[in-house]
Amino acid sequence: MNRSLAAVLLGTFTLRFSTGLTGGLLVYYLAALDDYGGVPVASTTVGILTATYFLAELVLSPPFGYLSDRYGAHRIMQIGPIFGVVAVLITAVTVDLWIIGGTRLLEGAAAAASIPSILGYIALATSGDQSIRGRAVSRFEAATLLGIGFGIVAAGPIFDTVGRVGFIVNGAIYVLSFAIYRWCVAELHHAPESEEPEAHDQRPQRLDLGRYRHILGSPRVWLLAP
Repeated sequence: MNRSLAAVLLGTFTLRFSTGLTGGLLVYYLAALDDYGGVPVASTTVGILTATYFLAELVLSPPFGYLSDRYGAHRIMQIGPIFGVVAVLITAVTVDLWIIGGTRLLEGAAAAASIPSILGYIALATSGDQSIRGRAVSRFEAATLLGIGFGIVAAGPIFDTVGRVGFIVNGAIYVLSFAIYRWCVAELHHAPESEEPEAHDQRPQRLDLGRYRHILGSPRVWLLAP
């Protein structure tokens, strides 16, 4: 597995670590929000704010997937950490629940921008070797789960130690993810040289809804839905 793929997987871990860390920190922060000058927060509100993140990721992933196809996975994956760092820095300085809700949308957009583009990058980089693709995708899943899990576990000790400054610490981790994607991952415009010449540059040149209808009609795609 080459250096760029290894860097993408490391960036996935740090990005998902930030995701889990923010989610964990937010629970503690909302529980103590009145201590920071905010209002007491009901458990229902905590649930809604948590769901807001996942809703944003679900809804925005397809548009960012298209942008990744159109402009290149490497370029789009760098957008996610930028959204993330803005979201956590705003969260660190506000007690307004509406603004915090907006940061959850922004952080969901961070995942939506990064994950489809990362998967697209892995698919393109491994298109000439199915065994490498299998290992890369399984390691992507492992990096995702471990990152989220470690982030959640780390949230308690970090909040106990530095309080809401933990969000700023998390901003630094998002910056690390950006640096990994920006400087450690090579740009890929074409399929590997081992592919047939006609396989080069499969990115669409315009938005073709008919093309997407055809893709969604494939049984192979629907097998992934569960």
